[in-house]
Amino acid sequence: MPSNPKLVWKFAPTSRSLRRVVGLTLVYFVVCKLGLKVAILHPSATAVWPGTGIALAAILLLGYEVWPGILLGAFAVNLTTAGSVASSLGIAAGNTLEAMMGAYLVNRLANGRNVFNRAEGIFKFFLFACVVATTVSATIGTASLVLTGFGRGVSWESLWVTWWLGNMAGAILVTPCLVLWSTPPLVTRSRQQVPLQIAALISLLLVGALVFGGFLSPAWQGYPLKFICIPFVVWVAFELHPREAALAVLAFSIVAIASVFQGVRDVSTPNESLLVIQVFLSIAAMTGLLVSLTVEERNRNEATLQQAKHQLEERVRERTRELEDRIVREENAERALRDLSVRLLRAQDEERRRIARELHDSTGQSLAALAMILSEIGMKVGSDPELSRQIDESEKITRTVSDELRTTSYLLHPPLLDEVGLKAGLRWYIEGFKARSKIGVILNIPESLERLPTDLELMIFRVVQECLTNVHRHSESPSVEISLCNSNEKLTLEIRDHGKGIPADRLVALTGSGLVGVGLRGMRERVKAFGGELEISSDTRGTTVRATIPLRPSLPAADT
Repeated sequence: MPSNPKLVWKFAPTSRSLRRVVGLTLVYFVVCKLGLKVAILHPSATAVWPGTGIALAAILLLGYEVWPGILLGAFAVNLTTAGSVASSLGIAAGNTLEAMMGAYLVNRLANGRNVFNRAEGIFKFFLFACVVATTVSATIGTASLVLTGFGRGVSWESLWVTWWLGNMAGAILVTPCLVLWSTPPLVTRSRQQVPLQIAALISLLLVGALVFGGFLSPAWQGYPLKFICIPFVVWVAFELHPREAALAVLAFSIVAIASVFQGVRDVSTPNESLLVIQVFLSIAAMTGLLVSLTVEERNRNEATLQQAKHQLEERVRERTRELEDRIVREENAERALRDLSVRLLRAQDEERRRIARELHDSTGQSLAALAMILSEIGMKVGSDPELSRQIDESEKITRTVSDELRTTSYLLHPPLLDEVGLKAGLRWYIEGFKARSKIGVILNIPESLERLPTDLELMIFRVVQECLTNVHRHSESPSVEISLCNSNEKLTLEIRDHGKGIPADRLVALTGSGLVGVGLRGMRERVKAFGGELEISSDTRGTTVRATIPLRPSLPAADT
């Protein structure tokens, strides 16, 4: 059944609708007969009228087409109680119009049968269905009794107020219970809460029977002890779902009305006393529904937030796994690239070593032999001055080429590096650099520094070689300072010049984006191959290159 059934004023009988009408007629008749059992002011006007709640719930749940069931039930109840056919028809018409008007207002303005899904719907239901719509039945019913003469002896104001408050209490007590129980709960129950819920329900019923049943001392009868029940109503509302809380408050109301009715006739104004109880029960029902629905909304929101949290955490975990996988792939790719760079650098060093050996052992020896032959020829042709001069020049050129070739082979791979170590190799290279570039170089290496692993010494030599080449080409520095020290199991190599420095944008490119030259990339890869870090800093006072390399005990030292 839709939440807002269309308004149907005529009854179109079908097998299903007929069964519904007959069932509603019987239920309405029985329940309203019980309500009239507690009628005090007039046989047809009672402060307890659950029929309003049943009629309103029937139209909200089944549709407007069941209105004949309300009309027939109300007519039968009043005709078998007191009054004539005319008065009974008037009362039945008023009850039917009351239910249809209340349902229509709730459907149009308060979300229909879903009115009790949110706390704000309780206020709309109370205003439209309990306050406004019940005035229709009270007005038509009172007028029917007065106009047909069955209201003699009772003021119409008392009849109207009793009718109105009784119908209002019936609507607020019965309708929420029936509507809420027609749908499953929106939040599931936790087994751990069941004992506490049972305790709250039993406590409410026991307190209601104790306060309203006359079990207290007569000296306490004048005190407003009924308000003691409010905390228990709130407790029940906190512990139970809205539909269970509505049923609990209805059961509490039945206990209270049954208990009060036993002694209400002994007071001077029994009808007013019963109306006061109905007003109190209506307020208690409103309070319980509001609290229960507020707690239910909070629980739903918490469940939604918890679900959203779990989904977000799962998405974060998935994203984290993706990022971790991506990082692993990038690290593997970077490691593979670094390994390749290291292998290329090693291949380059081996090729330099091979070329240097070839130049020294083969080409160098050939040039030396050529120089010796030219010297011998020069001594044999001493009688020809011009030929002797040409041979002497050829010998000088040959020896010059031999010296330059020897220098080139040493630059490719200095033999001192293998023979006596890093310190001697650096000193030899720096002396040659100063002679070629006219740049002053200061080398600071502690004498206590022992031989390092051969690969590590070669790496340090290549870094110094590349840095001095860059100083000569770019810095315009008059001097360079080189220091190498060993502290805390780390080697620190620092090369500092006093030139014009590196422009800021170029420095950012060198240190941040990875857009580096071949020389700097080679230095960085060489240092990283030994687990070290290469840093570059520069300003207008010069540039500093600092390499920090951890000493690994597993690396064997070079043979001395």
